[in-house]
Amino acid sequence: MWATLSVFIAILPKIITSDPAIDFYKKVIDENVAKVESYKLPENNAEFINGSEATEVKDFGNYDFIIIGAGSAGSVLATRLSENENWKILLLEAGGEENDFSTIPSMWANLQMSEINWGYRTISQKNCCLGMKNRQCLEPRGKAIGGSSTINAIMYVRGNPEDYNEWVRLGNPGWSYEEVLPYFLKSENSQVEGDPGFHGKGGLWNIQYSLPPSELFSNFLQANKELGLEAVDYNGYRQFGASKAQTNIKHGKRQSTGTAFLKYARQRRNLNVITNALVTEIVIDKKNKSAEGVMFIKDNQKFRANANLEVIVSAGAFNSPQLLMLSGIGPKEHLEELGIDLIEDLPVGQNLLEHPMFSGLAFRTNFTVTAESPLSSSVEAVGFMPGPGTVPPIEYIFLPQTGTPSAFDMFNFNQELENSYLAKINSSTDFNIFVVLLHQKSKGQIRLKSKNPTDFPEIDLNLFEEQEDVDTFIDGINFVIKLTETQAFRDVNATLIDIPICQEYEKYSRDFWECAIRHMSMTLYHPCGTTAMGPNGTTAVVDNQLRVHGIEKLRVVDAGVMPSTVSGHLNAPTVMIAEKISDVIKATYN
Repeated sequence: MWATLSVFIAILPKIITSDPAIDFYKKVIDENVAKVESYKLPENNAEFINGSEATEVKDFGNYDFIIIGAGSAGSVLATRLSENENWKILLLEAGGEENDFSTIPSMWANLQMSEINWGYRTISQKNCCLGMKNRQCLEPRGKAIGGSSTINAIMYVRGNPEDYNEWVRLGNPGWSYEEVLPYFLKSENSQVEGDPGFHGKGGLWNIQYSLPPSELFSNFLQANKELGLEAVDYNGYRQFGASKAQTNIKHGKRQSTGTAFLKYARQRRNLNVITNALVTEIVIDKKNKSAEGVMFIKDNQKFRANANLEVIVSAGAFNSPQLLMLSGIGPKEHLEELGIDLIEDLPVGQNLLEHPMFSGLAFRTNFTVTAESPLSSSVEAVGFMPGPGTVPPIEYIFLPQTGTPSAFDMFNFNQELENSYLAKINSSTDFNIFVVLLHQKSKGQIRLKSKNPTDFPEIDLNLFEEQEDVDTFIDGINFVIKLTETQAFRDVNATLIDIPICQEYEKYSRDFWECAIRHMSMTLYHPCGTTAMGPNGTTAVVDNQLRVHGIEKLRVVDAGVMPSTVSGHLNAPTVMIAEKISDVIKATYN
């Protein structure tokens, strides 16, 4: 565990690398890694009722706004709306507080196997996750103040301008890149020396390059240059190329939205933040079709809180559709088969989109690092592969050798792959390049397992149903292999580690890669689209101001509203969405 500690200490400012600080973080890491090793992800949310459900409903008072979820969007909304001291705001979070362990950038993989992850798995898949236990992929979601920004890999990647222009083409005026860029800039306190006009200063959220560089970082950039791809500021003027990762780190520590936004806003008298509170229902006046408040469970007690102006659902792309459906808003046939009274027939839970990621490209080198090497988080650099269109079809993520145990444990590989593949990986000599499909055609869905709010939702990714997705993915894999055949990587004798499955196909043929993709791909944990915005309730759940179609006083503000995927990572655009809608709400009521 000292190996893991050195990864963290290396990126702390010198002022806190005193012996007491080192001893403190050694203890934090020792204790929490030990917990992770024995922790089993939950199967449901029964912990909230402790085996017996209370019957009495207690009054929790009246508020102007009730926000459900203190994650990437909810923390920002609560911060911005509470700037109006005349508004009384209630923020309900199912998880607890962040902790010292969650501030350590390199611990993201461990955090995703801990109690601050909801613990979601997909249902057994037929076209993907075939090499996972029970054919189920894991889908970690943050369950704490800060939400998934508390457990993610801390990368700040907005996407391509055309991603947002596409939202407008889908019937959502006001969401072009020109119109949303100011809201990206508003949040940022960027330390990145990038393209002028594309980075904000003085915002609440720190952005900096991952530090310090690994020994192979220059090889990665040089390899891209040999293929004609220059170093770029991917959050700037152009995206095609490669770059050191831009991250949400400050003073060597993770900066979640809870830390960046909510930490100081919680001191305001008009903001009430309640943790460990599971919202079970949005209370809706069926006659007027208006959201009146929420029901929630805390400490095995039931409460009702009332909203004067709005209920805002920011529970994430899995939990928000679950809560809407439990409250009578969703597909008519599905709700009726579960005995839930229908209030509004909307395509809630449909259009589930993700970023599939292939994890089978590990390369052995003749270069060895030790745990004492100066390393930051294991996600160091990214590249974007050019394609036939205006947006990149593929992202590739460079993870250098770390000298510490790899992140593969969180991928849920079955025993065969653990024994025949993972056992080969040497974290001191091997680097990985993850290949990410940015714009999938296949769509999944979220459904209810039952009308019991403590049951998990059913998650069906349905990856690779469309052959076009597989074909584009194979092109991405072949591109990365070509990247590692450049002189820059030949200098360290980079050699692809054998993939011991799909032996019935010619090694490294397109048929072989398709088989490997269906077995060894998971996702980048970027679900979106399940409460998509659009001009009507036939094909969308919310309008361009994120108001739920057909229901008054109810909005959804999180990644679920994205009608199509972006060529980046979802944390940055989710925060942008919350910033923008905060201004929309202020303008509405002022």
